[in-house]
Amino acid sequence: MLEALRVGALYARLALRDRRAGARLRCVQDRTAAIGAEDILLVACLRNEAFRMQAFAEHYRSIGVGRFLIVDNGGEDGLMDWASDQPDVSVWRTGDSYKDNAFGMLWCNALLHRHGRGRWCVCVDPDEFLVYPYMRTRSLHALGDWLDASGRPSFHCLMLDAYSDRPLPRTRLASGQDPFEVCPYFDRDGYIQSPGWGSGVAIRGGPRMRTHFRDRPFQAPALNKIPFVKWRWNTHYRSSTHDAWPFELNRAERRRQGRRVPATTGALFHFKLVASLREKAVEEMRRGQHFDGSAEYEAYLRDRSGEFHVPGLSVRYEGPEQLAELGLISAGRWV
Repeated sequence: MLEALRVGALYARLALRDRRAGARLRCVQDRTAAIGAEDILLVACLRNEAFRMQAFAEHYRSIGVGRFLIVDNGGEDGLMDWASDQPDVSVWRTGDSYKDNAFGMLWCNALLHRHGRGRWCVCVDPDEFLVYPYMRTRSLHALGDWLDASGRPSFHCLMLDAYSDRPLPRTRLASGQDPFEVCPYFDRDGYIQSPGWGSGVAIRGGPRMRTHFRDRPFQAPALNKIPFVKWRWNTHYRSSTHDAWPFELNRAERRRQGRRVPATTGALFHFKLVASLREKAVEEMRRGQHFDGSAEYEAYLRDRSGEFHVPGLSVRYEGPEQLAELGLISAGRWV
């Protein structure tokens, strides 16, 4: 009884924190009245990422997202010029501190609690594109149905940093351009695992670890993500989609009658490694709003070459079947 009260008090505090953050959001485009009973929602927090949004929205619409809930944290790039023509996009604005709001996650949590309870919801950054088994023929609705039938409230992904075979300054992503065309490569192996928060697993590796953090690999950015969740009253992302409450959301694998049950897992292609990264790194170092004093962006600024392609290690993305063959994603028992 005492433990149940303690856990209940924790979730109450988290929910109050989310609501307070959400109350400070200002809605500038409200299309939420059109949310349907079967819609899958996508929530994203961004700043000056309008050039990515058309390709981002097209990708997620193609796999079954019905509505987009976007938090614009003080952007100055005319996001509404794009959003005003999108009937499935709602937008909130805030000038509050990204860092003080758990790096934007409190705002996302607030919108997910307000609109997403009882639904499968996607929570990603605008440079993250979800890939999963059978996605050529099955939508996120089918994936959610399978996870429901399997008793799994969350879907785990390995984030794959995508890159080109050219130096970073020549890797230019134009507004609306498909990032898979610009950055078609990823590391086929070289990923390491260690115990993670909340009974989960932390994964690191890829081009950022071998280029920017090769002398301190366990300080490299985490690549384990939980971008697709069945949202409940007690669900709460911490300071990213790397981990969440309750703890069960962090466990990709389960055991049944003492035997390991293989998990269905996917990948998040991450299109950060484009020419605009240097400009963004300069801005984020000035703002100081990211984790660990924006140390990740400091590492990007130190790297003058911006070359990530390595013959034999770098492979061109061909589809989810390729990722399954490489052991980077798994269909589990989904057939």
